[in-house]
Amino acid sequence: MARGDDIKNILYLAKNMRDSVQGYSIQMIQDECEVSRRTAMRIKNIISDVFEMEEVPNPDSKIKKWRLKRGTLDRILAFSADEIATLEDCQAYMKNQNYTSRCSLLPDIIKKMKFTTNSMAINDDVSDLLEVQGYAVHQAPKIKVDSETISKISEALLAQKYLTFRYKNKKGEEKLRKVAPYAIIYAEYTYLVAKGEGDSVYKHFLLYKMQNTRVANEYFEKDETFDLQKHLLKSFGVFQDKEPMKIKLLFSENVKDIIENYNLHPNQVITPNSDGTTTVTFEAGGEREICWFLFRWGKDVQIIEPQALKERYIELLNEVLNQM
Repeated sequence: MARGDDIKNILYLAKNMRDSVQGYSIQMIQDECEVSRRTAMRIKNIISDVFEMEEVPNPDSKIKKWRLKRGTLDRILAFSADEIATLEDCQAYMKNQNYTSRCSLLPDIIKKMKFTTNSMAINDDVSDLLEVQGYAVHQAPKIKVDSETISKISEALLAQKYLTFRYKNKKGEEKLRKVAPYAIIYAEYTYLVAKGEGDSVYKHFLLYKMQNTRVANEYFEKDETFDLQKHLLKSFGVFQDKEPMKIKLLFSENVKDIIENYNLHPNQVITPNSDGTTTVTFEAGGEREICWFLFRWGKDVQIIEPQALKERYIELLNEVLNQM
């Protein structure tokens, strides 16, 4: 038996020994693997060391035969209680975060995992784990997502076809859009990343504002250089400006422990200062969403630069104060 085929032959034989009712003798192993008797005995011993093997009763013959005990290989592919509980946590999180297009598939996946495992003890352990360390649903504000819209987008993404929909812009003007879809971004709001015909940049469309969404009977040539992660690095959250800003923030000593363990942005640099304050710098676009984020920190954050962001922050604060 060639050296490169050793593992392959042993695994095939193990599978056959599991399925066999009559069992395998040394001679049968020789014939199947096309090896010497000595090598056949070595293969049998290797399988016996790794898996549970049993001798098949054969009172009418002196030739010994073996097979794997039922369920031996199945246990290798079975899932642990911790793995199943983790997926159920993910299901709860996805449902809470409006990830409807994938969340609907998880119940069937979990059922299949439990059926494959086929153990009451495992299922009891899953219940216990979920009870003591399960995902607690965080009732955060979020916008509902139409499942039909998600379905149409998924269809267009897979088929690499254009999408058409009616969309109302910030001015309230409604237009018919035809775009090449590239990705879906799930956040507090859910967005479609797409590029219209003739557009030089990718745009973000709010799913809840997309009306009468249809998959066009027309294919587009996908830009294979598009990378969603790199695309998002230019933004804060999902908002993007044409040119990302170099941002420098100063957080007070009151939030030192929090901010030093907080992920504001993937390219952030956190610098603890000798007076207990913390400086955070990063480069991103989307000044409106940055301001929204900074509101929550109140007096514990200062915008050091750029000046344009500071002015925008003051402008938004004044808008709120004028409504009081």
